[in-house]
Amino acid sequence: MRHVLFVLWNGGGNVNPVLALGRQLSDAGHGVRALGSPSLTTRFSGEGLAFTARDAATEWDAQRMAADVVAECERVATDAVVVDYMMPGALCGAERTGIPTAALVHTLYRAIGVDADGGPMAMASSVASVNKVREHLALQPIERLSDLLQRTDRILVTSPLELDGVPPSADHGRERYVGPVLEDAGSDRGWRAPGDESDGPLIVISLGTTPMDEAPVLQRVLDGVGEAHVRVVATLGAHIDPTSIRVPANATVTGYIRHAAVLPHASLVITHGGLGTVVASLAHGLPMVCIPLGREQPANANAVERVGAGRVVDNASSSTAIARAALDVLESRTYRDAASRLASTIEELQASNAARMEVEQLALTKR
Repeated sequence: MRHVLFVLWNGGGNVNPVLALGRQLSDAGHGVRALGSPSLTTRFSGEGLAFTARDAATEWDAQRMAADVVAECERVATDAVVVDYMMPGALCGAERTGIPTAALVHTLYRAIGVDADGGPMAMASSVASVNKVREHLALQPIERLSDLLQRTDRILVTSPLELDGVPPSADHGRERYVGPVLEDAGSDRGWRAPGDESDGPLIVISLGTTPMDEAPVLQRVLDGVGEAHVRVVATLGAHIDPTSIRVPANATVTGYIRHAAVLPHASLVITHGGLGTVVASLAHGLPMVCIPLGREQPANANAVERVGAGRVVDNASSSTAIARAALDVLESRTYRDAASRLASTIEELQASNAARMEVEQLALTKR
């Protein structure tokens, strides 16, 4: 039995891989706990995983972040730490403990480690701020935020190599392309799609669970596909009032439904391009229309288009343009075939339990 600590924040698509991987490790007999945003307490307790809430007032203070990780590792014996890569302070804290550490990358890795200086990591901190923390911890300074990843023992990338666009022959060093770590249907098991096949194929609309001013985009999507011979299920984040949405006769608007429950019924996914939704859709062999809203979503959407599994539509597009793209992707075998190829790749990664095996091996590492 090994003891693994996950460190994360409530960013939407970054939470599901931690919950899924945490459950896998727990089911394998390991001690699992997490340290993170107070708003995640209920989700972790619902999965039977121990959780320590950080102080919301200092959640993004890099020095406090580092101190919280050090304190948690001192409080409970820990064999491995898995840190959300978008938390630079937490990476520094884990490094200071000397405990074997993995950075969990839940966006495309190329934009972080190959093409840019940290990519989304810059949303959380700056090199100057991180170096102040590192000086306080008696750690060597860094030149780029992405250098923090090279201070870890493993970089666990939850996207397939092909989607990331990195040559298969490249020397990946400490990077491990473990592929998507997906939740099961859980409490949503047994969910049934509205209507039946005579009412048309099912389109799932998923524009994320965190606020990104997506309501106007969602309304245009619904207005567009509401005229087609399809069934539609739109899942909303808790921050959107369902009564504020105009719902066409062929559509159902609902709260969050786990991907593993709803996607087996779908023929097409219309998404904001969050990597969690993208890889879950690909795991089910589903083509996509991606309407990126911000953050790293444009890069994810472009990757979907590059591998031939869908199309990208600007978030300012009209209802007519969105519907045209959706029907084009829905009716084209080319997009479905590309998505199916990625599904096979993902299935192989999941069958090998790549992510769990990497964490288990990390926990056996001696420093």
